[in-house]
Amino acid sequence: MVWAAISREIKIPLIFMVRDEENKNHGYTARSYISALEDGFLPIYQPGQPFQQDNAYIHFLKMTKEWLEEHGIWVIDWPPCSPDLNSIEHVWSALKDELDELYPKLHELRNNEADKEILIARIKEAWDRIDQAKIRKLVASIPVRLDACRNAKGWYTGYLLGAL
Repeated sequence: MVWAAISREIKIPLIFMVRDEENKNHGYTARSYISALEDGFLPIYQPGQPFQQDNAYIHFLKMTKEWLEEHGIWVIDWPPCSPDLNSIEHVWSALKDELDELYPKLHELRNNEADKEILIARIKEAWDRIDQAKIRKLVASIPVRLDACRNAKGWYTGYLLGAL
């Protein structure tokens, strides 16, 4: 699982989350998420700056909420089904497009440590190719996308993923 943050000004390096070995399922938990935030978000966070998350379950667990409060991080209250409003979703789509263009046979990698390292390197390469000017334009389009969502009464808008 990969975590990242974007804004008009920056696109941070990707954070590759680590599964929580303390969890009985060894999956991604609030601890995994908090670790990603500590590595990727805290170094760039400016007090008072709003923080937008998607509505992943681990983002709203008590441990996560407490950590965000302890660090004085203001989280934007966000509608539950609104991927067209969330700029990072468009950037994830652009990342997938870059990967498909650069490495059309990426799916042939196997589930082993050597191929995992290759996959991580390729994802980082594709991430670096995403132009900050396009992200800036995407972030600037948020007010227009919000209006479209209001006009659609919360339903789908004309802003499809991949608009980057």
